[in-house]
Amino acid sequence: MRDGILEDARAASRRAGRPLPVADARLDWVMTDLAHHVRGDDLPAPDAVDFLLSHYGIVDPPPQLLLSGGTVGADDQIREHARAVSEELLRAGPLGRIGIGIDRGGGEIHVGVGFQATHLDLLAPVPRRLPPGGRTPISARVETGYSGAQLVITAPAGDVHEEVASTQVGHLGSELRCGADGRYQVEITATGAAGPAVLANFPVYCGVVPPARGAGGAGMEPVVADPDRAEQEMIALVNGDRARARLPALAADRRLAAIARAHSRDMAEHDFVGHVSPRTGSTADRVHAAGLNPELILENVGRAFGPRDAETGLLASPGHRGNLLDPRARRIGIGIVFGPPVTGIRPMFVTQLFTN
Repeated sequence: MRDGILEDARAASRRAGRPLPVADARLDWVMTDLAHHVRGDDLPAPDAVDFLLSHYGIVDPPPQLLLSGGTVGADDQIREHARAVSEELLRAGPLGRIGIGIDRGGGEIHVGVGFQATHLDLLAPVPRRLPPGGRTPISARVETGYSGAQLVITAPAGDVHEEVASTQVGHLGSELRCGADGRYQVEITATGAAGPAVLANFPVYCGVVPPARGAGGAGMEPVVADPDRAEQEMIALVNGDRARARLPALAADRRLAAIARAHSRDMAEHDFVGHVSPRTGSTADRVHAAGLNPELILENVGRAFGPRDAETGLLASPGHRGNLLDPRARRIGIGIVFGPPVTGIRPMFVTQLFTN
């Protein structure tokens, strides 16, 4: 079955005029673990996926996932499902990497397929673990179409800072230096057609041993919530995170929420996640078009399966975390819109808008 799913994805890429996806053994291992542990109607927990990517040395953001299963003999139906998903994903862009995991046993078959976009290549491996006070160069070749690459790091204490980087067209060169012992979350960002984008996001452990297993279970129960309740829950999550960082709570602003909700609807209807829209322009364009002119305008966008899932993912990204915990912010607007079902589950498109 593995060879059939891979060939179907490559055939779909040829028909779409896209580069052929590369079969990646490390992503195979990630998907094999997920196929073995995630069952029923569970979704894979974001923390579990992030742990597996780090454990197997993949620095790119999480892949699009297909988890499917059935009784032995359901191979054809599962393969057809994977083919349909790859066709749909290819409409949005090329699939740089594909990983396939299969778990058979007890009269059942469970299959995991990961479709991953790749927008950079690390020119030298980055160690997962460094000694106290250690340092390592971070050098990457960035895909054509992206500019202004930056290195953003969350230190063990939770503070976010940008590292000075030498940037040439298509290249980033910088260095990670260990201060306090602990986990450093490293992110490479750049600006593309849809605005700022995360091209890589991975942890490096300074002076401590990396975890040997994820902190929680592999599965996550789907969260059922209406948009209004989801928005209120996320405001509470944001202010809880700011309180833990000893920052003032943000006031909910209806005008900002309306702007954020309209952008989330745009993303859901046109199947993209980004700050720049062909229809409404940039974040600043949308805010100014609503008659607002704040000095500070920050925006986080994402796609998730529940408010807590979304907030956890945003905090795990140094750039998004910096927006969430910006001490200058005073107001917040959150817009959540549910998109069409993906493997039976409706994802939510999230926009967080912060101003002073």
